[in-house]
Amino acid sequence: MRYVITRNIAPSLAGIDSLFSDFFSDVSTAKIPPVDIYETDSEYVIEAEIAGYGDDDVKIAVKDGVISISSSTTWKERLEKAREERHMIASEINLPEFSRSFVLPEDSDAAAISAESANGILTIRIPRLKKAEPGRIEIKIGR
Repeated sequence: MRYVITRNIAPSLAGIDSLFSDFFSDVSTAKIPPVDIYETDSEYVIEAEIAGYGDDDVKIAVKDGVISISSSTTWKERLEKAREERHMIASEINLPEFSRSFVLPEDSDAAAISAESANGILTIRIPRLKKAEPGRIEIKIGR
C-alpha cells in the first residue's frame, strides 16, 4: 500500500516550511493521524489514531483506487465555538484538521471495505480479492 502525500500549509507559513524542508528533507511534514498498516492473508488493515475526534468528525472515502481519511471542517468550527463558550484559561489540546490518503493495492476489494472506531483507534479493513487458483485444463485432440 502506498502513501499519497498531501499537505495543508497556511500560505503565510509556506516559505518557512520550504526553507526547513530544504535542509531537513521532509521533516516538516506531519503525518496526522498517525497510522499503522499491515496485511494478512485475507485483508489489509489501516489503524489510525483518532482519539478526541467523534465518529461523525472523521470521513472515509474511496475514489479511483485511493482511500482517504479526513476530518470535517464543520467539526473544527464546533470545537472553536465550544472553546469560546467555556472561557478557556489554558488550551493545550490540539485536534487539527487532517487528510491522509493511501493507494489501494490491486488485489483489494474496494466494495467491501469496512471501518469501526474503538478506544481512539479507527480500524479500516480492506478485504483482498480471492486469487484464481491455477488449474489444469485437459485438451482433447481429435484423431
